[in-house]
Amino acid sequence: MELISLVIINYNNKSYLKRCMNSIFDQTYKNLEIIFIDNESKDGSFEYMKEEYHDNGILLIRNKINNGYAGAANQGIKLSKGKYVMILNPDIIMESDFIEKMIVFIESDETIGALSGKLLKYDFERNKKLNYIDSAGIIMFKNTRCIDRGQNEEDLGQYDKTEQVFGVCGAAPLYRRSCLEKVSIDGEYFDEDFFAYKEDVDLSWRLNLAGFKNMYYPKAIAYHGRGLGGSNGGVIDFIKNRKTQSKFLRGISYRNHLMMLFKNNVNNTLDKYKLDIILRELKFTLYSIIFEAFNFKYFMEAIKLRDKMRIKREKIEKITKINDITLESVKLI
Repeated sequence: MELISLVIINYNNKSYLKRCMNSIFDQTYKNLEIIFIDNESKDGSFEYMKEEYHDNGILLIRNKINNGYAGAANQGIKLSKGKYVMILNPDIIMESDFIEKMIVFIESDETIGALSGKLLKYDFERNKKLNYIDSAGIIMFKNTRCIDRGQNEEDLGQYDKTEQVFGVCGAAPLYRRSCLEKVSIDGEYFDEDFFAYKEDVDLSWRLNLAGFKNMYYPKAIAYHGRGLGGSNGGVIDFIKNRKTQSKFLRGISYRNHLMMLFKNNVNNTLDKYKLDIILRELKFTLYSIIFEAFNFKYFMEAIKLRDKMRIKREKIEKITKINDITLESVKLI
């Protein structure tokens, strides 16, 4: 039975921890290494974990600064020992056989670099599982817009097919360590320049370029109380959804999107979609002028980091095994 490392990344999520931890201890797969990393929480999260779980063999780490999702995930991966690593948000509740099913599936194909189960919504206020999709894998459109497939749709079995997807959601992904090592850049698996948001898409993109598969396996089910959500609707839904997010989160999400394009456009493989990309960026620029002028600050941050992303792209080119981004290989639609 392979050792599986669970890395829980926490920032002010005390209210979720008991239910998340209970779902871990209820897993049918028992050979687990648990690493809890706290990013300078102010809500007593770390004190709670230390009091409640100090004798459960959990490695508890409290960072003096908030290293973001990317920094904390890298920290946990480097400390872990398992053949596979699962990154967990504290607002994840897993079905008891979630990890077991994920392991059995990923062991069946050594070309799988990352795996996502079916993530459904969870209402923590009512302590209730919801039959609505949170993520059925990440897909990317030709204009490079990325979304969690099926998000907010009622689960009617429309995503019950096991298949390759562009990427895996960062809330509960399972990674093969050997693949992470092969795609790491300057010792980083997740790009720490991103801090948080889109770092899961960025890593998925790199795994694709290196010739590994990102797979979606719907028989493994977990529930997610998502904070920053997406909209699959029209312009009005898009605006309403963004208004629920802080300016900081909207800004760094936009910045990271641009950095991701600078960084992963290996051998100019996005050129075939440049009209789609330019049109989308023009629309978003117009939207920003009218509704979110603060985005220009984050646009400038991305521009300042462009040379750094170019250097990283040159390193990614060295591990790239596919010469072209095709509809078949990365599920652009």
